[in-house]
Amino acid sequence: MPFIDAIRALNTLKRRRVIRDYVVIGAVAATAYMEPMFTQDLDIIALVDTDDEYWQLLRHLAGVAERQEGMHYVLGGVPIQVFPTTTKPLYDDTLKGARQARLGGLRVRVASPEHLVVLFLDAFRTKDKLRIPNLLPLVRMDHLQYLLERFDDEAKTLTNRLQSLL
Repeated sequence: MPFIDAIRALNTLKRRRVIRDYVVIGAVAATAYMEPMFTQDLDIIALVDTDDEYWQLLRHLAGVAERQEGMHYVLGGVPIQVFPTTTKPLYDDTLKGARQARLGGLRVRVASPEHLVVLFLDAFRTKDKLRIPNLLPLVRMDHLQYLLERFDDEAKTLTNRLQSLL
């Protein structure tokens, strides 16, 4: 698995308390539940309490990364995008609801299938639309409904997007 070195680097940063906690989201997290789909980067949500703490984390990542590519920091040869828990309540909830998984032999916390579906509904790119049906058989529908009720907007955008895929 090409992301092992990046996950190993993130785990080292967590042990050193540079990152207090993190959860893998996106396509890499989805591989804990279904067949891998092509992706070029690793997306994580990092636990931070303030914008200042987030900026400190990014400055530290810039110092240890092999290089920076736009919004991505390259660790272990893999571009990593870091989303702070302070940006969206959904991100904080995703981190709190994370599950332990093994990816390439390494222990890592990944988003639950229900959170992944909501995150994919939120982004709703073509590749996200393809991943959602593959995750739905693994989802506890009552929990997914609960998350949609908590994080959907007044126009029920996420719910309508899900319905369009069913």
